[in-house]
Amino acid sequence: PSLSFGSEEMVKSRFFRLACAFCCVGLLLIAVILLQTNRLGGMEMNLSLDRVQLAHPAPVFLDHPAPVFLAHPAPQENLWIELYNKNTLIRRTAYFDNRSFTGTSVVIIVEQNKTAPNIQPKFFGKVVMSNGMTYCHEVEYWKKIAPRFNPHPKPYRHGPDTYYCNLLRIKLTKFSEPPLYIALSQNEFCDDLLPPMPVFYDNRRKREKFAVCIQKGIFGIPAETLISFVELNKALGASFITIWIQTIEESVYNAMIPYVESGLVEMLDWKVTTPIRNYGTHAACNECVYRNIHRAEYVALTDIDEAFIPYKHDDWFGMLDDLGKYANIKNYAGFRFESIPWCDKGNSIKVASKGNSIKATSNLKNNGTFLPCYFKDTYRWESTDRHRPKMMVSMDRAIAGHNHIIPHYMLGIRECVYVPHSIGLSHHYRVTPLDGGEYVLSTTMERFVDKIIPGLEMHPMWKQ
Repeated sequence: PSLSFGSEEMVKSRFFRLACAFCCVGLLLIAVILLQTNRLGGMEMNLSLDRVQLAHPAPVFLDHPAPVFLAHPAPQENLWIELYNKNTLIRRTAYFDNRSFTGTSVVIIVEQNKTAPNIQPKFFGKVVMSNGMTYCHEVEYWKKIAPRFNPHPKPYRHGPDTYYCNLLRIKLTKFSEPPLYIALSQNEFCDDLLPPMPVFYDNRRKREKFAVCIQKGIFGIPAETLISFVELNKALGASFITIWIQTIEESVYNAMIPYVESGLVEMLDWKVTTPIRNYGTHAACNECVYRNIHRAEYVALTDIDEAFIPYKHDDWFGMLDDLGKYANIKNYAGFRFESIPWCDKGNSIKVASKGNSIKATSNLKNNGTFLPCYFKDTYRWESTDRHRPKMMVSMDRAIAGHNHIIPHYMLGIRECVYVPHSIGLSHHYRVTPLDGGEYVLSTTMERFVDKIIPGLEMHPMWKQ
């Protein structure tokens, strides 16, 4: 009996161990099959959408969400992801685009050196939704924005003209909501991630009609110049203005705080550390487009010394109505304004009602020497065909921005309406006159004196 008893216990013990072993092997096989199915399924679908990964908590940096992630003063690590000895620069904020003609996607802005090896490295993106679920997607090289006007291979304006802007995107064909953030990887399974990038999405109830962007990071600009730029564009119809900072004195930013706090102006740090022509103006133009696709109907891409001036109306609203009679504006991605140089030859605008110059009648302080360039530069280039055009871009039809063209736009439409000179021009206020042309006296800006001077006088910089 003892042997029989012992044999029965031994059988049970062996059976138990064998059953456990089979269970372990089975679980291991199931795990391997699931993993392989997960990988192969993603590869068969070109890693497009459906590989659900483990939930991933939002990183600490989201204490500073996308709308303010780039806002001045931002740490340098918030601004750019630099790869391959700075031959690839990735803006560290992505943009959600759910317009019908582009499809729902996350857009990534990249500057790349076209002379470097491995000019278009392969990227994959880990997309993190607000519910914590994550997905791995292939990243598409979508649109290239290259110079159209005589590229300069030699060093020119802060760096060589060897970089161009690329728009990359992650298509989200099964989602309508914006992700919380993304992180790029060069691994098809989204391992070894680069720093996470918040996804910007401004889902306001009502879009404004007009916004303005300075087309590149500003540097060495005095506060008076920025304030006069803001007051002019506010008078013309801009509901908000985006300004990128390359390098300025902190006192200049402090002078802009009243506009920032009112919501009229946002000041974002740019601070490119790589020598690039104009600090990567095409990247700034496209950040302007994608920050504003849900905020405004039209965006003026201009420089700090330029402005789109209506010639028959007091603001852009009347000008736009007039252009609607001239062309079916829904068939165009924007408006092209011929740019005309202006200069100062010692005659400031006269105030018709008083017969005196603004400089003499204004209460502006700063030792009485400050006068906005658009009231001081009263001589314009006589020809209207001399200078490069500037663009006002439709957020409902444009895909990409540029400082002189609209390089990519909705299929089935045309690039831009050529604005008749009698309706509007882009004024370019230069420090010195251009050679080779005749300048003529013009009082076009006299109409805006009463709209702009009070705003300048109310600014705390001059208000005593």
